[in-house]
Amino acid sequence: MYMVRKQLYIEDAQEQRLKRRARELGVSEAELMRRALDGVLSDSRPAPRRPAVAENLRQFFHEADRSIKTIARFKREELYEDRMRRLRRR
Repeated sequence: MYMVRKQLYIEDAQEQRLKRRARELGVSEAELMRRALDGVLSDSRPAPRRPAVAENLRQFFHEADRSIKTIARFKREELYEDRMRRLRRR
């Protein structure tokens, strides 16, 4: 799967909640944001106001908790090491 890098600004409180939730689920913050984005984009209705979005995200995370089976865990350094090994083989 091809991935595109995006950056966004979030509030301090959002960052703390994001970090805590990612730890609870055992996933990266990026994975958690991708799941949240999928949840918001899958709905064809107009974007709700901020309080409704927060409630939708809470519900989404609740459902994600129940559906998680196994999570591939990795460290960024491991990915770079693997990449460098492959480049050296060329």
